[in-house]
Amino acid sequence: AECAKLAKIIESTNTLKTLNLRRTSMRDAEAEVLAKALTSNASITVLFIDYNNIGPAGASALAEMLKINATLKTFSIQRNYISNIGATALAEMLKINVTLVEFNIYDNMIGEVGGTALVDALIVNSSLTFFSVGCKQMSDATKAKIDALVEHNRERPAEAAARAKAERYRRAVPFAALRTARRTLLLWPSAPALVVDTIIVQADARCGDELSTAQRHALIVMARQRPVQPRTHAAVLQVVQHASAAQ
Repeated sequence: AECAKLAKIIESTNTLKTLNLRRTSMRDAEAEVLAKALTSNASITVLFIDYNNIGPAGASALAEMLKINATLKTFSIQRNYISNIGATALAEMLKINVTLVEFNIYDNMIGEVGGTALVDALIVNSSLTFFSVGCKQMSDATKAKIDALVEHNRERPAEAAARAKAERYRRAVPFAALRTARRTLLLWPSAPALVVDTIIVQADARCGDELSTAQRHALIVMARQRPVQPRTHAAVLQVVQHASAAQ
C-alpha cells in the first residue's frame, strides 16, 4: 500500500528532484512498481535505492525504465542482489540511455558475464562519467576495462572543447587577415594599386583560400575610393609589416 502511494506521488510530481529510498527493504515487486512510476516522471534527477533486496527482476524493470526516462542523471543501486542477469539488462540500457551521468552498482553479485556485458555497453555509451562497480565476483581486469572506458568518457568533453577552440581559430584567421588589410589601408589613405596587391597577397598567404572573392573585392573598392599617390615598393612593405605587427 505504501509503495502504491509513493508511485502516485512520483507520477504526479513535477518538483521532486531527489528520491532517497535507501534501506527500505525494497524487493523486486516494489522495484517494478517504482520503475513503472518513474517511466513517466520528468522531474527526478537523482535516485538512491541502495541497501535493499532488489534482484534480477527488479533490476530488469529498472533497466527498461531507464531506456525511456530522459531525466535521471544519478542512479545508485549499491549492495542489492543484482546478478549477471540484472547486469546484462542494465548493460543493454546503457547502450540506449544518453542522460545518465553517474551510475553506482557497487557490491552486487555481478560476475564476469555481467562485467563483460557492461564493458561492451560502455564502448557504445559516451555519457557516463562516474561508474562504481566493485563487485567481488568480477575480475580486476574487467573492472580495469570499465574504469578505462569511463575515464575516456570524462576526457571527451575536454577533447570536444579543444576541437571547438581549434575550429574557432581556423575560422578567425581570414577575418584577422582582413582586419590587418583594412588597417593597412586606413594607415595609408592614398594607397596605390601596388599597396592593394601586396595587402591581398599577404592576406591570402595567411589564410589560404579562406579569404573570399567578396572580401578581396571589398578591399579593392576601399582602396580605389582614395586618391592614388605613388609609393615605392619598400614603403609598401614597411606599411604592411607595421600593420601586421600592430595586430
